[in-house]
Amino acid sequence: MTASLASCEGVPQVGLPPIHLQFGMGDRAPSYAGLIAADEAEAALVARNIMRAGGNATDAAVALGFALSVTLPSSAGLGGSGACVVHDAVTGTTEALDFTPRPGTDEGAARYRAAIPALPRGLFALHAKYAKLPWAQDVAPAENLARFGTKVSRALAQDLAADGGVLVNDRIALTAFMTPRRQVLQAGETIKQADLATMLGRLRAHGAGDLYAEALVDEMVDAFAAAGSVITGEDLRSYVPRWVVAAGMDEGPTRLFVLPADVGGGDFLKTLAARPPRPSDKAVAAGATSFVVADTEGGAVACALSMGAPFGLGIMPPATGFLLAPAPDAPGAHPQGLAPVIAVHHADNRMVFAAAAAGADAIARTAALTHAAVVERRVGSSAREFDRRSGLVNMLACDLHEPGCLVQSDQSGAGYAVVLTPKD
Repeated sequence: MTASLASCEGVPQVGLPPIHLQFGMGDRAPSYAGLIAADEAEAALVARNIMRAGGNATDAAVALGFALSVTLPSSAGLGGSGACVVHDAVTGTTEALDFTPRPGTDEGAARYRAAIPALPRGLFALHAKYAKLPWAQDVAPAENLARFGTKVSRALAQDLAADGGVLVNDRIALTAFMTPRRQVLQAGETIKQADLATMLGRLRAHGAGDLYAEALVDEMVDAFAAAGSVITGEDLRSYVPRWVVAAGMDEGPTRLFVLPADVGGGDFLKTLAARPPRPSDKAVAAGATSFVVADTEGGAVACALSMGAPFGLGIMPPATGFLLAPAPDAPGAHPQGLAPVIAVHHADNRMVFAAAAAGADAIARTAALTHAAVVERRVGSSAREFDRRSGLVNMLACDLHEPGCLVQSDQSGAGYAVVLTPKD
């Protein structure tokens, strides 16, 4: 479905089919206060509300990442990982943030080889460098969703139906996604996650360091051991995200910024050079998700998040509320590419294109979309072709010469796209 929109009054509410918003030749938005596209609707609306409260693209990205840990735990979670490309229009800086998975200690006695939880510290690093709002304000919406409940989205319901079998090996994990009648949750039913809310509340109040270096460390180590995994206090204390130089190339009046090949699981720029890039026809593997956000100053954040496999290991340490992800080399870990990309206009340093995908074939899928939108400059007229060619890719694209932006979540998924105008 494609819709033209001049204000946010026509944006559908959660529960409707995915919306793809396009500004056509006769109905262009003269300006925007925020652009958001994500694989799950409730998390996208959390980002919208943060931007309405005065947050920039980074605030929205931090809030959205934590919200996805509540609304789409099959693909994102406190036990998971990811990477982002960030463009700050004020300073003109574009760089990459690496919080990809690293294995915990393997002492031979562990039943499951888990990755060190990376998402909290990754989002904390993102917030510390570029956010405007207080940390607690960006984390609180996810805590509230977990504590007071949210409707199971179509995206999560689909993942439970397809891949929820991995949860049967762990009573705590299985119970978290079942009704009081012991049935797996369906779309539209309410899910409350008290343990996750408590964990998010502690992160909100004390920062991500509480999990990695302070009071929570001993509790986490004991919880991981009870779940059959070995992650030590030193593992947690030593995990630090990395700010790295984004790989880049010039393409006409813009410069593309992507993850370095050793971070994203593949060489995006080399794939893009195989013109046109050819994504495979295989189904998109679950267990990973992505989003893109831009603000009125021209800043943008594109992130790809992963649980390493659908619902990670399917193991939830006691009293934590989150699932463990497999170590990168553990049995059952799925090879998952991370493909966030941002294109910046040379002349005025503003974001003109951003896209992201995660999972199997993510790099090829995003490269195909980037080729069509940036290289061939077929933004406004090829929205349906983008859907067909790109898989689960979220995208923002703005015209270089006229006002107006295309904001799109993938039609083959259950995502959501939002445009905020200055009136909002």
